[in-house]
Amino acid sequence: MPEPFSDKKYKNKNLRSFVSRIYGSLGLRGKLLLTLLPSVLTILLFTGYTSCRIADEYVDIALTRGVKVHTLAIVHEIEQYMDSCRSDLLFFAQGDMHSNALKDMMKRRLRSGGNRYFELAYLPASGGKPVVLVQRDNKIYEINIMESASVSPNPLLELNKINSIKTGEVLPSQVMEVVYPLPQPNASNLHVRTHVIRFYTYYPGDRSNPPGIVYLSVEASHIRNILSLYNSEESPLWAFPRSEELRFSYLVNTDGWILFQSDSLQEKSKQLRTFLAREKYEGTLGKQGHASAFRPNKNHQRYWQAIEKIKNNKNGLIKIAEEDSRGSNVKSFFFSYAPVIFKTAEGLPPKIYGGVVFIDRSQLPIIAGYKQFDMMLIVTVVSIAIVSLLIFLIGRLLTTPILKLAKRMDKLSSLDTLEEINLPYCGFDVDMLQRSINNIIRRVKQQVTELQAKDEAILNVNKREPADIKQELETLADVELSLIPEIIGRGPIISNLKSDILKAAQVDVDVLISGETGTGKQLVAEAVHNQSNRKEMPFVSINCGALDENLLLDVLFGHVKGAFSDAKTDRSGAFNEANKGTLFLDEIQSASPKVQQSLLRAIASRKIKPLGSDKEINFNVRIIAATNVDIPSLIEQKIFREDLYYRLKVVSITTPALRSHPESIPLLSVYYLKQAEQLTGRTDMGISKGALAKLLSYKWAGNVRELVNCITRAAVMAEGKIIQPEEIRVESEVEADNLLQDSASSPPSKKEEAASSAEVNISEPENSAANEQAGTTEDSSPLNDRQKTAWPEIKVRKTVTRKEYQEIIGGHLPTRTAIYDLHDFVRRAMLTKQGKGPSTRYVVSNNQLL
Repeated sequence: MPEPFSDKKYKNKNLRSFVSRIYGSLGLRGKLLLTLLPSVLTILLFTGYTSCRIADEYVDIALTRGVKVHTLAIVHEIEQYMDSCRSDLLFFAQGDMHSNALKDMMKRRLRSGGNRYFELAYLPASGGKPVVLVQRDNKIYEINIMESASVSPNPLLELNKINSIKTGEVLPSQVMEVVYPLPQPNASNLHVRTHVIRFYTYYPGDRSNPPGIVYLSVEASHIRNILSLYNSEESPLWAFPRSEELRFSYLVNTDGWILFQSDSLQEKSKQLRTFLAREKYEGTLGKQGHASAFRPNKNHQRYWQAIEKIKNNKNGLIKIAEEDSRGSNVKSFFFSYAPVIFKTAEGLPPKIYGGVVFIDRSQLPIIAGYKQFDMMLIVTVVSIAIVSLLIFLIGRLLTTPILKLAKRMDKLSSLDTLEEINLPYCGFDVDMLQRSINNIIRRVKQQVTELQAKDEAILNVNKREPADIKQELETLADVELSLIPEIIGRGPIISNLKSDILKAAQVDVDVLISGETGTGKQLVAEAVHNQSNRKEMPFVSINCGALDENLLLDVLFGHVKGAFSDAKTDRSGAFNEANKGTLFLDEIQSASPKVQQSLLRAIASRKIKPLGSDKEINFNVRIIAATNVDIPSLIEQKIFREDLYYRLKVVSITTPALRSHPESIPLLSVYYLKQAEQLTGRTDMGISKGALAKLLSYKWAGNVRELVNCITRAAVMAEGKIIQPEEIRVESEVEADNLLQDSASSPPSKKEEAASSAEVNISEPENSAANEQAGTTEDSSPLNDRQKTAWPEIKVRKTVTRKEYQEIIGGHLPTRTAIYDLHDFVRRAMLTKQGKGPSTRYVVSNNQLL
């Protein structure tokens, strides 16, 4: 027993000794930092994390309650409004049913400021005269439904409900479209078309009026305005400014139809819309009597579960993760719903009329999180400052030798000034550090030159070695056998693009392709066509930007013989040529307003009328449109029609710019190199590592088209079978070479000489570089006005490119003049030129920074 105990004690002693030596080897500041900072930071992080979690929890609870209250307030307002309609209908049903009496009651109701009803009707079951009154612009019209055939639907059809309504009971209808003829002195064929909700009650009859049905209606836009009111700054629940994230509500019925959504409160239109409500859903658009109604498919389980709960008189709220949060910091939103209850009669149980769904997005959790992090940051900074001050005060005297050593190290600013440090002994730590630094200085001075030469030689040799393109060749072989051989590339962006193409091809709907010039929009359109069930049918491509208005209309819709003077024969037009196939409309943003209107009419009706023909022709064409501009911005400028935009954008695909997926550049380079081999008649060409690196580092403004030109040019000009870095001439280098050749072949014009105010020969960059290194500097001639304007800004920046110099002057300075000015600065030794080609920069000389 004593021996093991002694051995354990010996081991513990050795461990403590080891820890003590490690801790003792640290400097004073290291010990203080190791002791104080970790504990302070740990406490701050724990406190901040805990407070963040608690704050998030309570913010979420507050938001949830606020959304529920908002939803229930809308429901209550709609129920109150419908209940007032019920009370008014029962009041009307207590009076005389003659037309004059009903008109008088309706006029008094208007003057009293009550609900503005659209219809009031008395329909006797038999023996009496039907009375149908319509209110429009505070005027009441009596409609003779027995003589007018243009009333839709016929009010007499409502008599079918007479057996289903009890005395004193009021039943509401669904949203329905009605049409009445209301001729005016200046418009004899004027008809009023609107959507209404009707309220029916049974009329038991009296001495002069037989039993029948009495109903009144309100325009559905009145209830829509309730949704809009609570979604605006004029809402009764408005208590504080909200962020601009999207919020809206919509009304549904018990069958799952979305009837209408909230709109801008300033929008006085009576048109009902559902485009926001149906954005993330697939389903059926339009039903009889309500074209804008929408019902999602049954696979949208969350929506139909809410409908079931509404039918069971239950409300609820779901927090849903945002599927696409691009352009917004909000990662989730609230989906709140509640039933709308209608009390049909006193003593009878109420019925579920429908429900209200409220979609709310809020940045409040994000803002609260930011505030919390701000407080954490402030506390952390203050705590670190206090700890650092203590360390400074305690260790200042003890760390003076280290500070002296640091000052001596600061003076070693370059390899030429490296000298060994020799300070008096100031302690073990400083002495060890001084010896280590001196050893490093000796080794660096001996090896740096050799290393630089070796590295540069290795780099140059490595750049000229052939790049391994075996994987790219295998990938190209796989692409040829793939579903979409038209799209070449790799990485998640290209994978997503191919996925979008396959998804779009599976459904027979119109597609809008957007992307920058040269990103392959037509290839995407052809891929969608080739993967669709129309692949055996024609694919017709029309460039809307290449044709004027009349010619484009003729190309699209065709004409008949004799439609105009040059119409010698019939022309079928692109819609007919692409029948049962696909019509690709490139540069759709270039279409004129007249062409846009014609396209909208054709797409909406799926019919066209050739020029000079009175006969409309049905067509079965899938339309794929493409644009290289932001169409919503054109809509804001009133250049492009919003309704046409949403007609075309049933499915949208974005073609990525080449700079967003540089991982595709090696594969594309090999692919186009193989194409260039066929053009040049060469075989087995390859590309060096340096050339491939140059392609990867370049920002491709012209996208794939520029890459194709660059590879083709290199294949033509290459001296061997391996393309080297210097044989890769990107567009900016080509332009610079052309500029230098132009300046060498022809001297500057008098106007350019006057503008530059200096004679700079840009065709001799080697001489300029030699002058810079030799120090040929001073020039007594004054700077020109442009140089005087730009020089203070250049000194602040300390470096400038040719393009940046043009921006400083104002952006309209010719490239050639800018190069003159910059080379003049170099000649005066005010700037030093570094690099060449597109990477050329001009750095302020050291003597100008003093």
